[in-house]
Amino acid sequence: MLALVLGLLALRAGFMPDDYIWLGVWDHVPPPAPLGNTPLDVYRTATGIPEHTLRLAEVGVFPWWVEPSVRVSFFRPLGSLLYGLDHLLYNRAATGYLIHSVLWYVGLVVLAGVLLKRVLPTALAGVSMFLFAIWGSHSAVLGWLSYRSVVMSLLFGILGLYFHVKWREEKRTNFLVGALVSFALALLCGETMVILSPYVLAYEAFSGPGQAKDKLKGLIPFAVLMACYFVAYRAMGYGAGASDMYLDAVGTPVDWFKAMLTRVPAAIAGLTLNAPPDFIFDQSLVPLFGILGAVGLALFALLVWGVWPQLAAAERRTVGWMLTGAFVSTWLSNSAFAGSRTLIVPSLGMAVGMAVVLRQAWRGRARTLRAGAVLAGAAVMALLHVVAAPYIWWQTMEAYSQTDALMARVQARYEEAFDESKLPEQRVVVVNAPNGIIGIYGSVRWWSTGMPLPKAWWVLSYSLNEQKVTRTGPNSLELSLPKGGHFLDSIEERIHRAARHPVTLGQEFDMKGMKVRIEEMDGNFPTRISYTFDVPLEDPSLKLVQWQNKKVIPFVPPSVGGPAAALNVR
Repeated sequence: MLALVLGLLALRAGFMPDDYIWLGVWDHVPPPAPLGNTPLDVYRTATGIPEHTLRLAEVGVFPWWVEPSVRVSFFRPLGSLLYGLDHLLYNRAATGYLIHSVLWYVGLVVLAGVLLKRVLPTALAGVSMFLFAIWGSHSAVLGWLSYRSVVMSLLFGILGLYFHVKWREEKRTNFLVGALVSFALALLCGETMVILSPYVLAYEAFSGPGQAKDKLKGLIPFAVLMACYFVAYRAMGYGAGASDMYLDAVGTPVDWFKAMLTRVPAAIAGLTLNAPPDFIFDQSLVPLFGILGAVGLALFALLVWGVWPQLAAAERRTVGWMLTGAFVSTWLSNSAFAGSRTLIVPSLGMAVGMAVVLRQAWRGRARTLRAGAVLAGAAVMALLHVVAAPYIWWQTMEAYSQTDALMARVQARYEEAFDESKLPEQRVVVVNAPNGIIGIYGSVRWWSTGMPLPKAWWVLSYSLNEQKVTRTGPNSLELSLPKGGHFLDSIEERIHRAARHPVTLGQEFDMKGMKVRIEEMDGNFPTRISYTFDVPLEDPSLKLVQWQNKKVIPFVPPSVGGPAAALNVR
């Protein structure tokens, strides 16, 4: 199986959007403005310091509408260090990075098996380990190279949980030391350890030896470690804020809870029915995933209820804390926008619940009506989580491969559109970009590969709606939406400015060469925006381009007072 996984992944190996940031940082490519990322701190993308943010917006690294206080900054020193090691060994050969990630994943599965064997009968632990190993959503973490920190953090976290269980049940101090060291290493790899923490709490609640006071005492070392981590984390400026992609449960609890009401059902749909929650990027699909989440949760709950009477008392306790940890961690993991990558921690407990259902369904084999219903439901789960798993792994890697190819095509289109000898004296103006791959990461990849940089790279709009461009003066134009819709309302636009930080009518943004003004609003989102440059639009210092028919072509602005130009990115 390992050989099959390695072969499949190696064939599909490629870099994803964020990976190019890390590559550029480790290659020491001079940036257009000082970045928050450093070689040993590559996950500090937006510092939350307004002066830094605005300077990056002025040159187009961040879009003009960025909220100055936006923070996307994660403490992952070990993840950064090992990414640098890969860069040293493999430079830009993605296959080497991916094989390294696969080895971490194999280690994660093995340690998960060790933990499961400790708390479950051997056969049941083996089935749980198998389900966890093939879980379809794990491919989303494994195939995206910069997500390796998630695998690393979870590996050390599971090792720490194993030692914690050993310490509590055997009362040997060396196991406590092992648990704390493992948990500390997990925290140095990434925030995934925080997402795993509900399993520690749930273990004590369901299976921890002793009375309630003994359980609380058992949590003290872990609680002290986590408290020290959170204090240091905040003091060093890490965390997320002012973005709708990453939410802070402590800093903005109300907004966090509201977001969870849509993200968690989508995640539950992914955990129970293998419905990919990534699709709620399309806001029109949120209600559908809410329904799928409710159906999946009801089906799985009924299956667990159906087998519960046949479980031994110890198995009930283990299933209880595993499923509780899975459910609570689902809420924590979706502080990042819902997607398959957020399911890896909850899938540990779900694998145990699924294994119990499959085992009892096989044992019962429809000897009673209740057993028959369990068998039918278990067959559906087996189809979704076992039979479909190879396809999901392949499909995910195919999607990543296509994204890598798309980024290469976008770079090629820009190369066709630009005169690289003139570019250092120009400001690039991309009038419309249909998505972040073109709008954000087109310039990121250009910079990361060492191409000549313009003085600025401004993207005016990410809207997918048809847009109208009106020339309002020699050096100014307006964008509006003749067929309805809004600017700045998509998830990709709200990465840099959360909906709770709306722009206002008449608000201006000065990009030091381009001034943007909100001319009309509909609710909290703009419908007409003006852009005024410091030179006429025909000035050679401006390089105006548009995205049309999957190509980057020159944009010829309409004449002053003349008919408006139509932009359609389809």
